[in-house]
Amino acid sequence: MEEARAKVMGAAAVGAAAGVYLGGDLQTGLLLGTATAYAATTASQVGDYAEKAGEVAVKVYDKSNELNAQYDILPKLKTAADTAVTASSNLNKNYGITAKIDERLKLSQAVDKAVSKVDELKASVSDKVGDLKTKASEVESESQ
Repeated sequence: MEEARAKVMGAAAVGAAAGVYLGGDLQTGLLLGTATAYAATTASQVGDYAEKAGEVAVKVYDKSNELNAQYDILPKLKTAADTAVTASSNLNKNYGITAKIDERLKLSQAVDKAVSKVDELKASVSDKVGDLKTKASEVESESQ
């Protein structure tokens, strides 16, 4: 029973990962993960594929846990990632890489322009709403 549950969970993980990769968002991942988990419980060809994918996912998970226990991989990966982030941050501070990219692509100017357009639109909508309120109150006072 526990092995079957692990396969279904593995199938859900594979489906969710594929959904996020293919769809680019969590909703697609959730949908495909749920569908894959359900398919793994059915007696169909798709269910067989989903169950096999879940079985492989369980084996990969077990092997990664074994390797982590044996070689203490996760703390080493975290240290390497922290070092890479710190180094890239220092490079950016020293050489102004993001500023140079922004200067070339003019992203800040485009964002500022978009923000000003949104502000203009909000002001226009507020003015229109104010005009409508004024006209409504004038009509109401005339009818009384």
